[in-house]
Formats: sequence, structure tokens, C-alpha cells
Amino acid sequence: MATASINGVDLFYTEAGTGPPCLVMHGGLGMDHTLYKRSLGPLEDALHLVYYDQRGNGRSSRPPLETITIPQLAEDADALREHLGIDRVAVIGHSYGGFVALEYATTLSDRLSHLITLDTSPGAFEPTGGELAERGDPSWITPEVERALEAFSGPPPASDAEYESQLRQIMPAYLRSSSTEVLSGLNDVILDASAMVRGFEALDGWSVEPQLDQVGCPTLVLCGRYDLFTTPECSARIASRIPGAELVWFERSGHFPWLEEPDAFFAAVKGWLGRHPA
Repeated sequence: MATASINGVDLFYTEAGTGPPCLVMHGGLGMDHTLYKRSLGPLEDALHLVYYDQRGNGRSSRPPLETITIPQLAEDADALREHLGIDRVAVIGHSYGGFVALEYATTLSDRLSHLITLDTSPGAFEPTGGELAERGDPSWITPEVERALEAFSGPPPASDAEYESQLRQIMPAYLRSSSTEVLSGLNDVILDASAMVRGFEALDGWSVEPQLDQVGCPTLVLCGRYDLFTTPECSARIASRIPGAELVWFERSGHFPWLEEPDAFFAAVKGWLGRHPA
């Protein structure tokens, strides 16, 4: 475990695994790397994973909230790459981390060796009918899941305790076929409500959808068919616009397919890496 003093912040990071270097960009915002470190271990025999907490999150320092923007988070990732002495780096971005990964890939594509997006979105765009048809059958949505979605769309949390309570209410909507026990890795996450709220503010007006064709590295797009947050048409758009991108659906998963379908997930990623060596 270490910190990198870059761009006016101290970024916490920890490394594990062997192989090509890869930054792991966590979701949230207002969360940290903990869940990913505990659950992405099967990739550590294929990649040298650098798990880190984005500025204002987890164990990283707390700069002024207005400095948390998606372009700044992408610049932080590139500065971390440079701090680590890496020429070109792979990136895995989940959910909000995927927004950062796509920003990085569309603005600094020459710094990336591989791009893996996981249940994320390129920002605002107008989906086609065909893209919307990629969503799973909504008949599975139970009253419990409906209540979880209502909690997600409710007032923003005013404290870290409120954020924790809201997150626990939301959990059933994250998953399609698994118990919320698979999200136990969230129990030790350092939550920050102010970073979470700022993260949504930073999304206002953000989109890299028009720039997706500028991504020049091998790209793998992964998505749970029943993701209710970064819904499947988002991944369909990413994959259709990035040259040569490969799209993999997980037919029994929501927002966390590597937790719901781990065997299929890790086989897909490792198989793709084998076809696209560094």
C-alpha cells in the first residue's frame, strides 16, 4: 500500500498480481477500491492490478469538492500511471469508474494498452430502438427491487451514515440472481456522501459518446443484461462506436456480473486478454 502525491492530492493505491499493468477504477463515487480488491483476485494471474481510490474518496486525500470532475479524475489516472513508471497501461473501469476510463481513453488514447469497461455509460446520448431492446425482460422486477430503485432516486444523503443506509436499501436492485450477501465486500468500504453527491454533479452535461471512435486500443465491453443503473443500451453504444470493440453480455446479472457469474466473467476477460496480448 502506498500513496502518490500528484495533481495536488495524495492518491492511495495498492498493487497485486503479475502481467501487464492495469489501473482499476472504482465506482461510486463516494466509495473506494475495497470491493474490487476483494473480488477481482482471479485476474491477478493475468494482470498486475493497481487498485486505487480516486480523489476525495476512500483513503485518498480530500481536495476541494469542485476539483472532482471527470476530466480531472482521468488526469489523475494518467499521473498515477506516470508515477508508477508505466509507459502504456490497461484500464478496468466499473460504473462511475467506467466514465473515468472512457474519458481517459478518448482524450489520452495513446497512454492505454487495453480498455475494459464494466457496466458503465458514455454519458448522454439518444438510444436507438435496437439498443433499448438489449435490456432484459423487466418482469423480474419485484416490489423489493422497486423500493430499492425509489431509494436510489430519492434525496441525496446528507451524511455518511445516511449514505450507508441508502446504499443498503439500494442493494437488491444491483443484482439479478444473487443474494445481497455477494455484496458483503461493501461492508468495509470507506463511504463519503459529499464525494457521492459531487460525483452526480460532475456528470451534468458530461458525455464522450461523440468521441468514442477515437479510442485506439483493444476494448472489451462487459455488461449484465439486467443492469438497472448503467442500462444495457449504454454498453451497446460503447461497443458499436469503438473500433474493434468486443461486447459480452451476462444473462443472469445486474450491475455486478463478476459477482453473480464469476466463472463466465473471468473466463471472458482472460480469453480476451489472450487474444489481445500486450
